[in-house]
Amino acid sequence: MDRAGGRWSDGSGSAAGVSAMADRALHVLATDAIEVAVCPEVGGCLTAFRHGGVDLMRPAGPEVVADGDVRGASCFPLVPFSNRIADAAFGFEGRVYRLEPNFPPEPHAIHGQGWQRPWKVLNARPTRLELGLSQRVPDTPLVYDARQTIAVEGSALTITLDLACRGEYPMPAGLGLHPFFVRTPGVALKANLSHVWLADGRKLPRERVDVPEGWRFRPPRPIDPLELDHCFDGFDGKASIVWPELARRLEIKTDPLFGHAVIYVPAGQSFFCFEPVSHVNDGFNLLDRGVFDTGVRVLKPGQRLTGKVTFEIV
Repeated sequence: MDRAGGRWSDGSGSAAGVSAMADRALHVLATDAIEVAVCPEVGGCLTAFRHGGVDLMRPAGPEVVADGDVRGASCFPLVPFSNRIADAAFGFEGRVYRLEPNFPPEPHAIHGQGWQRPWKVLNARPTRLELGLSQRVPDTPLVYDARQTIAVEGSALTITLDLACRGEYPMPAGLGLHPFFVRTPGVALKANLSHVWLADGRKLPRERVDVPEGWRFRPPRPIDPLELDHCFDGFDGKASIVWPELARRLEIKTDPLFGHAVIYVPAGQSFFCFEPVSHVNDGFNLLDRGVFDTGVRVLKPGQRLTGKVTFEIV
């Protein structure tokens, strides 16, 4: 899947959405070691994450702020689900609900609503930013409040996501983060992952298998020779990325909620993605079909889902 360019639709058939907004202020959080830039109005996204002046996440181009093109961001939140929902429709408690396809030309819905909506600044400090988003997706049980807290301390960036069901009925739910890391010839990833979901020609999960030898990241494996776009499970919440050329090592630590990870290594691009997520791709539909251990949670009215991810240079 090409996440590097193009435009997204707001579901109305136009390329409007975030790009229609006039005010897209950047909030910069900094310590002596790291700097993080956030654009709340463009999907609550990060536009930079750097250590000692060196970018470790892909720096956002001017189109992100100028045009609202979140697909060029450094990182964005995934709420209230990660990755694809097949044909923009999901079954839940005996009914089928339809969403707007939001990733043309694919017919699917992807990554929820949060990445394509403006977030409101709830609290801003030099090292901490709290953002909020309220959504009521028409004719579905997806009625929720989302919160994103972005904080820096020392050499660590911590992002906490919170999702609360605000409707009258239960809703399926998930959370995740979609960082785009700088890709160098020598960059290597280390992560403990037990299974991977193989995808069909429509980029939907069809079979869960043990991770094959060529896709194992323990011990660390160089990223550059690979080409991947798969969801793994059995993630133990600890991963690391090493850039020999940049003399940098990044440790990723997550709450147990994030037991899955999407690894996206596109051919010919200057980035790769290691996405901590709570559930498998198309998880809402797999849950509806009775598939065990999808990672999808069901929130009753008033219930919430919270998870934290820390990125620390060591």
